[in-house]
Amino acid sequence: MIRLLRSGYDILRNEGLPPFMRKSSALVRGEPQTYARRVFGRLYPRLPPVVVTHHFERRSRRRADTSDANPARPIRVDPDRIGYYQGSGPKKFGLVADGSWDDPECRFDEHPVYRSISSRYEDGADWTDTELYERYRERIRNGSPYWRCTTPEELESYFESIDRLHEEISENGYKSQRELLAEDPLSTRRRNTDAPHPILQEIGVNVHRDGTLAKKGAGSHRLALAQVIGVEEVPVTVRVRHAEWQSIRDEIDRTASPDHLSPMARERLNHPDLHDTVPNSWR
Repeated sequence: MIRLLRSGYDILRNEGLPPFMRKSSALVRGEPQTYARRVFGRLYPRLPPVVVTHHFERRSRRRADTSDANPARPIRVDPDRIGYYQGSGPKKFGLVADGSWDDPECRFDEHPVYRSISSRYEDGADWTDTELYERYRERIRNGSPYWRCTTPEELESYFESIDRLHEEISENGYKSQRELLAEDPLSTRRRNTDAPHPILQEIGVNVHRDGTLAKKGAGSHRLALAQVIGVEEVPVTVRVRHAEWQSIRDEIDRTASPDHLSPMARERLNHPDLHDTVPNSWR
């Protein structure tokens, strides 16, 4: 098995994901797709960031439902600009989706995570008096624990880790997942919750048709901390873009002069999700 894992790792790292999926069946007999998924799940989080970035770069050129923007290249955003929370709807990295899914669940400052973190660090509340603590404790009682918090002791340890993160950001600034991965790969991978690789585990957002940024996926606690502390800018992973918003990116990409842009595109040239496609001379 170790030999097979190493062989799969060499293919995935040196040749990329498509050759890995094709060649995996030659490495084993029986159920090659099951094997491929198993090896993929074990090895992908350990790939160098440059390999993951290249994988998404290639995918964006092949799929019609995928944005030209690479989700492995985070954008920089004022955290206060992420004003909404979106629990439901699409979440696939790099997806472009039409329809009416871009209806946020609530304002982010109305979410229990933000309210609890604000109470803790702005009002001096004990964690045990916050809505978030009660919600997670109730989940343990009901047998559906939050992440790795299966006992009251683990829950206490989890909230202590939020205190440590608050102190770290306050004293040393907000660090990207790439920076954390370089400093401590094991711990950074262990904290990964819902992304195939740690570099995709930045604060997640979806972009609505009008450019609204809505919190989606990983990073609610980090976003709330950044807002409470007053961090000026954080790295953000864009998961899904509405098709109407993607059309603005496409319009800018094929237009020679800002004078020829539609009014909607021209009004949004300073949007953080357009910095990679708007020429500097247009700003």
